[in-house]
Amino acid sequence: MKNHLTPFLVLMAVHPLFAQNGGDNRSDFQLQIRQTTEVIQIDGDPGEQSWQTAESTDSFWLNAPRDEVRAARLTAVKMLYDDKNLYISAVLYGENDFIIQTLKRDADFESSDAFGVIIDPVGQKSVGYAFGVNVGGAQSDALVSAAQGVFVETTDGSWDARWYSAVRQRADGWSLEMAIPFKSLRFKAGQTTWGINFWRVDRQHNESHVWAKVPVQFDPLDLGFTGTLVWAQAPDRVGGNVSITPYALTSFTKDYTRKTDDTDFDFGGEAKVGLTPTLNLDLTVNPDFSHVEVDQQVTNLSRFNIFFPERRQFFLENADIYTNFAAFPDAPFFSRRIGLDPAGQKVPILYGARVSGNVDQNWRMGVLNMHTMGDSLRPAQNYTAAASHRRVLKRSTVRALLLNRQAFHDGDLISDDYGRNASLEFEYLSDDGRWRGKASYNQSFKFRDSGDGRFLIGAFGYNGRRFQTNWEFQKMGDEFTADMGFISRLYHFDPDNFRLVPEGYSSIANLTDYSIYPKNKKIVQHWFGAENYGWWVRGGLLNEWYTRLRYFMFFKNTSQLRFRFNNNYVHLLYPFYLTEGAPLPATAYNFSEFNIQLNTDLRKKVNLEFFGVYGSFYNGKKATISASLNYRAQPWGNVALSFEYNDIKLPDPYGYAQFWLVNPRVEINFSEKIFWTTFFQYNTQANNFNINSRLQWRYRPMSDLFLVYTDNYQTEGMFGPKNRAVVLKLNYFMQL
Repeated sequence: MKNHLTPFLVLMAVHPLFAQNGGDNRSDFQLQIRQTTEVIQIDGDPGEQSWQTAESTDSFWLNAPRDEVRAARLTAVKMLYDDKNLYISAVLYGENDFIIQTLKRDADFESSDAFGVIIDPVGQKSVGYAFGVNVGGAQSDALVSAAQGVFVETTDGSWDARWYSAVRQRADGWSLEMAIPFKSLRFKAGQTTWGINFWRVDRQHNESHVWAKVPVQFDPLDLGFTGTLVWAQAPDRVGGNVSITPYALTSFTKDYTRKTDDTDFDFGGEAKVGLTPTLNLDLTVNPDFSHVEVDQQVTNLSRFNIFFPERRQFFLENADIYTNFAAFPDAPFFSRRIGLDPAGQKVPILYGARVSGNVDQNWRMGVLNMHTMGDSLRPAQNYTAAASHRRVLKRSTVRALLLNRQAFHDGDLISDDYGRNASLEFEYLSDDGRWRGKASYNQSFKFRDSGDGRFLIGAFGYNGRRFQTNWEFQKMGDEFTADMGFISRLYHFDPDNFRLVPEGYSSIANLTDYSIYPKNKKIVQHWFGAENYGWWVRGGLLNEWYTRLRYFMFFKNTSQLRFRFNNNYVHLLYPFYLTEGAPLPATAYNFSEFNIQLNTDLRKKVNLEFFGVYGSFYNGKKATISASLNYRAQPWGNVALSFEYNDIKLPDPYGYAQFWLVNPRVEINFSEKIFWTTFFQYNTQANNFNINSRLQWRYRPMSDLFLVYTDNYQTEGMFGPKNRAVVLKLNYFMQL
């Protein structure tokens, strides 16, 4: 098998692509903020006298689809503050044929006409706070970090804060006001400059506008490109930064397989204490996550585990402190290992505590401890994670992580039942965000462990305006373990002996992309790319090599057309059961496929997403069709009818298989505070039909009432229910 290092890599020699340098936004973009004693009414109309005398900035730049010209439509922003709140007003001029995809809080912010602000109070380009509102009044807030990982998004939308906003539609556009309490931010008293940027989503014209320039290859929320908010007098820290969120719930569950049912009442809660202006203590007792949406089911045609993202809010805030170690999809820490079994079922958590945040301008740290309940089938478990980040150079980081899972029985430690990990990393990020690199050493420890428990990573990459490339090298020992983490492809299933066999590997990965941005054309971006991934096992045997070539077209009307060609070489180490026929023999296979993907104009009330694949698959053929028909009843509702169909035909005696995954979804927004979402999942591979219906009423800031109904049915043989649950949950946020 030849290495598929494609000729596409000659793009690395392209002329001035590596010579792009961003301007100094902190000095080029500055806004003065003044104090007010006037009462500011948050009604969407900045009519108070204080607004008339506040400094205004209305010079915005395009961020997408281009970044070298100013925005054609005016956006005027002003800021004020008093002893309790930070105030922002904006008037967004343009046509009033608004796009409002949803009124749901923290939904897809970029899909509607919207305005947002990113605030970096510490000014170190490491952590910031984002607040946004769409033209329908729906709020979004997020914690933003400089994290470069995949397990945790740079923008964490699960973070929630108490703040206020209002919008008003006008004949010449729309306007808004925000009030952000100083209690909702973490900052040091006496600091007279903050990092800040404003961005506008002009969905009518499929554009993103920013105040401080952000290159097209970066997100408007990138902390490396903020301007400066200048205080004449730095704000003081507001005292009493303590909040408590208790909850109470009642639930009914019925298990038809075990013929049991249960009615329960439960309570618990969380508390947040500001230890310092930038360091938090979070406490939880008997946490409950029954209001979180169930996982979206998938069809798994691979030989390895599928990664499902964390959705529980307690584990998401500041999660990048612990999570972005090693390399996706493998990581020593993955919070879904706490409080969930391998099947995704709940394991009760008794209590938990976490200290996280910035110690000073250079140090960031986190310590997490959680304890789960044991029963007759499994011991109680205690999980500890401790991480520290040291900023070096300008935006680079040296970080360390220690993990410990320890089993207990009747309160006594089980001396030989533990799993431990230690990690040390250096991650380089240039000041302009274009160059990055990583070196990572990870070691696992188990009782009587005598093998190779190392996991080594080296990576570097470049993110230019037109040209991007990333290279990554990995080596994982055959006895590397991660009891608190996720390991994707170390373990191979041996069906003859019905066991999982660890096979240590070495791997190389490369992604290379090149973009063309036509001017004044229907197509706003041509994107060419190549990917190569290779894995070697057992001292040099090529286990798998995957190559993908792709060409994407992005249109001005938000439509997308994508073409991909994939080639896969696989040397099976063990027989592989793919269908109900005989297993595929443990030998080498080489197969290729072509796929096409089409997304129509997302601004239309009706739009279509289509994905089709056809080609060889191991020693047979495979066809995949996936489609979603979406309807938007602006602004109150969205309906999606989605399905995926896989047709696999292998020669005799290896069998034939058809897998269906059907998942319609209905979202109704009664207002910006009441949301109802229902989706169905019919999965023939998992022999399951699932219903999940969730009603949420945010009756006051950060306080919610949830009504959740979940049902699972067996689909093969005699159709019938497997389990059912109804939960009514109330939480109440109090800031002391």
